[in-house]
Amino acid sequence: MIAEAIAKLRRDNQLPVDPQVRGPVPLNRFFENGNLSHVALPGLTCGRVTEYLLAEGGTVEPFGAPGEPLAGFLYFAGKSGQAFVNADDILPRRRFSAAHELGHAVLHRERMGRFRADTSETLLEADDSTDEIEREANRFATELLMPEAVVRARAYELRTLHKCCPFGVLAYRLAAELLVSRQAIGYRLKNLGVADAE
Repeated sequence: MIAEAIAKLRRDNQLPVDPQVRGPVPLNRFFENGNLSHVALPGLTCGRVTEYLLAEGGTVEPFGAPGEPLAGFLYFAGKSGQAFVNADDILPRRRFSAAHELGHAVLHRERMGRFRADTSETLLEADDSTDEIEREANRFATELLMPEAVVRARAYELRTLHKCCPFGVLAYRLAAELLVSRQAIGYRLKNLGVADAE
């Protein structure tokens, strides 16, 4: 289901995976074409999101404690929406949070109601205590930002040039190229089994 949703999203946006092209996934293009705006707010909390939406002329039902920190928030009004991330987070974290919120918009729009608030814990590596919707959004973000074809192509390049593919070297290169955290790409490499053991 997630792979198919990403493939459709890429087709609709004319952004196929091309392992020959270097650089991060252009998230803004997916947002623009999906009637979503991407908003980075410093000190992202329930209260800050509410203040922002009210200042923009929106209406929002109260949710959470005003000071409760958020890693991401997705809000819909009609057919358009806004995905909020914490401007204080480092770029790889903001990109993962944004892709996670995009995942909610693509996969869960019909089930989530008007908004979805994500605390820091929901964006960590999914475990048994994380609900299914959060695990799906995490997987969506992982697969969108770190395409398997790109990961495998970079591993193949290392093996071809150096006759080995050290985990740390591949993780470092991919994190820099794709603008993701080394922790996130580390999980991806382990799941795909493409690098040599550490």
